[in-house]
Amino acid sequence: MEEARKKLRICMVLVVAAAIIVGLIYYFHDVRGKDYATEGTLVQRYEVQTVCRR
Repeated sequence: MEEARKKLRICMVLVVAAAIIVGLIYYFHDVRGKDYATEGTLVQRYEVQTVCRR
């Protein structure tokens, strides 16, 4: 029983560590390099359009 708990604990630590590493890679590769986010967020970017009349 003790051996099974030890294996389960090691497995859970590895899964959490892998999730953290993948999250950091995603953040530094995809999100950090952009000035603004357009997809996957709830924030909308508004663009102001000027009209020249003659």
